[in-house]
Parts: sequence; structure tokens; C-alpha cells
Amino acid sequence: MLNTLLKQARERIDYLDAVLIMSYVLNRSKISVMTARGDETLSPDEAALFMAYVEERALNKPLAYITGKCEFMGLDFEVNEYTLIPRPDTETAVEAALNLIKREGIKSILDVCTGSGCIAVSLAALCPTKLEITASDINQKALETAKRNADRHGADISFIQSNLFASVDPSIYDMIIANPPYIPHDEIDALPRSVKDYEPHEALDGGADGLSFYRIISEKAVNFIIYEIGYNQAMDVKNILEQNSFRNIKIINDLAGHNRVITARRNG
Repeated sequence: MLNTLLKQARERIDYLDAVLIMSYVLNRSKISVMTARGDETLSPDEAALFMAYVEERALNKPLAYITGKCEFMGLDFEVNEYTLIPRPDTETAVEAALNLIKREGIKSILDVCTGSGCIAVSLAALCPTKLEITASDINQKALETAKRNADRHGADISFIQSNLFASVDPSIYDMIIANPPYIPHDEIDALPRSVKDYEPHEALDGGADGLSFYRIISEKAVNFIIYEIGYNQAMDVKNILEQNSFRNIKIINDLAGHNRVITARRNG
């Protein structure tokens, strides 16, 4: 029955996705599902749940939203409709932050637009030195998710609900890191259905030109800053930083060779 269901699912979705959904439904490893005996049975509820998830996946619902989890920086994170799904691209920002922390002796960090908390939690979990980390987001449900992720990994993080700097003072932090919304408003409808139909637009919409959040954050940040950026936004964000007296501006590529992260310093 298990293999029969997988075969049926392959008519609707990718085989590996079907295996991952089956492993989630049965709470078993991917390998055990792939090597299961042909006569292995599922309960009626398990079979129905599996096929329901298959149909959701066939409608382009991201697998991470079906299983409620995603791997990032080697750590497992809860994700849901209130948070973006962490991307490998964002790991470039975390790695840049870890390098900057080590080189400059940074102690206090503000993660703006934290979403699932993947950046803040990863920094707390992977940095060998003790950090004072605050994570903020406008969405309370996203913050609750981030708190659960912090608890899961034993990360000591302060969480603040805030519309950017409305309830948090950026001047008290050595570094601000942000993966803000950066999709131009008029381009959201052109995004893949898996993104535009499921991921929170609040976390995608960067205003008319996609640069609104960079302008606000750059005006208020006072020390080091790290941004994730869209692949074609490097020069625009660099100009915004220069207009706000930042220097030592560095553009870092992701693994695909695209401009993905910018680091800069205002003081010193």
C-alpha cells in the first residue's frame, strides 16, 4: 500500500517530494520510506492525510509549509504562513555576519525583520562567543514562531514586536543585520505561484522600487550593517549606504555568483 500510494503521488508531484511527505506523515526517515516493503500498509487516516498533502503540493504549496519545517545553516526551523521560508541565499548573510563578529569583536546585534528567526538563532547557535542578540518583527505571529525556534536550539535572544525602529533603538547595537522585504510591489504578481500564493506578502513587498526598507534602516543604523539584497540591487543599496555616510562597503556573492549581501560601517 505504501508503494502504491507513492506511485499514485508520482502522477501528481515529484517523487522525492512524495517521499518526503510520506516520511513526514509516518514520522520516519526518508531512507526507510524509500526502502519500504511493497506490502507495507498505512492506516486509512495516514493514507488520506498523505494524499491530501500531495494535492496541496500539486497546487504549488511549498513543501516546507506542508511539513512545517525547513533546514537552514544545518539547523531545523519551524516555518508557517507568517514567515518566509529560509533560503540558502540567506546563509551568505549569516556567514558574513560570523566573519564580521570575529574580526571586529562585535557583541550586540539587532536582527530586523526576523521572520522565523533563522538569522538570529543561527548566529546565537553557531558563534563561538557570547552575543547579545535582539530580534524584531512587525508580525506577532512571526515573532512567536521565532521564539519557538530559539527555544528549540537553546538560543538566548530577546524578541521585540516593532515596525522597524518604532519600538527599538538601533543606536545601542554594534551591528544590525536584516533580510528585509525587497521585492518591488508591482513585481510580486510575477513571482512563482509557490511564493506569491503562499508566502506572506508583508515579508516580500519592498515598496515601489523594492528599496524602502533599506532607506529607513540605513538612515537610523549607526555602526556595522549587513543586508541581504536582491540579485540586481547591489548598486542601489550601495548608493543608499553612501548617502548615509557608510563606508567600507563590501558586496558579497552567493553560491550562484549573484550579488546577495552587502556589509558596511558607519562609525569608526
